Amino acid sequence: MLSQRKRLLILAVPVAASLALAGPASAAGSDKAILKGGVITKADVPADWTSKRSNASSDALRGLKECKKINTAVAAAKKDAGKFVSAYKGSAATACFTRLGTEVERNRPAATPPTVSPITDLQGVGDEAVGYEIAATFTQNGGEATLYIDFIIVRVGRAVLGFAFTNVGARITQGPDIVNAVVQRVAAAEM
Repeated sequence: MLSQRKRLLILAVPVAASLALAGPASAAGSDKAILKGGVITKADVPADWTSKRSNASSDALRGLKECKKINTAVAAAKKDAGKFVSAYKGSAATACFTRLGTEVERNRPAATPPTVSPITDLQGVGDEAVGYEIAATFTQNGGEATLYIDFIIVRVGRAVLGFAFTNVGARITQGPDIVNAVVQRVAAAEM
């Protein structure tokens, strides 16, 4: 379990890298510039944050039958990025993330069942954006701690960016600023 003071940023760079090439090439914006713009940098986050490279956030969803629609979209994204984000919308996506919350909770002393809610402050982010937050409360050392996991998918032109943020105690308040910084770089590279 992460301590409340430690903030962990999980970089979903493999998702961004594999999906940025999904759309047809155009004269505007090279694939290399789009990929470079899609990487979260140290300047995007507070200095005291730690980070680590991780597997693609979509890897956490593999093997979960409730995530079939999303897993299928990930596999097809290299052919058609425009349909990718829609797989993260609706009741099937909510069921997928609810199941992921259950998996996160497995074999841990849970105080309450995990909850899944849509992230509602993504209006105007990129060309299309959707996100979910999983909140799982665990018992630890006689107390309780809530783990927040945010998954955000943003389409910017022909690029699709995936973000996963994890924090104990509260949603990462800097998350929207980080997402916007990356989205703006990708949008500039698309031009």
